[in-house]
Amino acid sequence: MAYRYLFGPVPSRRLGISLGVDLVPPKTCTMNCVYCECGPTTAFTIDRAEYVPTDGVLAELDDFLGRYPRPDFITFSGSGEPTLHSGLGRIASHLKARGAAPVALLTNSSLLDRPDVRSEAAAADLILPSLDAVSDSAFQAINRPVAGIRSEAIIDGLAALREIFTGEIWLEIFMLAPLNTAPDELDRFRDAI
Repeated sequence: MAYRYLFGPVPSRRLGISLGVDLVPPKTCTMNCVYCECGPTTAFTIDRAEYVPTDGVLAELDDFLGRYPRPDFITFSGSGEPTLHSGLGRIASHLKARGAAPVALLTNSSLLDRPDVRSEAAAADLILPSLDAVSDSAFQAINRPVAGIRSEAIIDGLAALREIFTGEIWLEIFMLAPLNTAPDELDRFRDAI
């Protein structure tokens, strides 16, 4: 079977053997980060939707897990922001009920201020959220978000996630001198974390 929504499994230095799940078409995202390995954002949005068919993703996962050895992680990542997909929680819950493998979520954190997104993200076993800047000027320069997304909301969303999520959170910070490495920005990171 050729898979449309899965990639790998790939060796990951952080997650071992990871099966990727891509829930949005390239490059559907809430940000246009200067460092993104997927290139410039072509579908710039904050609207959650079923960008790819949830049932199709579930069928591919079930097929893969029935044929191949269990990966170390099943990872929501890929070519855009996975929390934009409205079926994220359903897919993660399906994987957990099946006992398939631990579920990881890589996210830019931009939608974690929304209770529905936090609730769905909490179905994962491990969340790797990004926080690349605390000051709004550094955030705008590095992450170049959709209008209305603010660094303060991301920090509040991360704090609210910690209140409901019992798994591990591995906060990722991409340091880009001089944009987020000045002493005052580092002090802001320390206070926010």
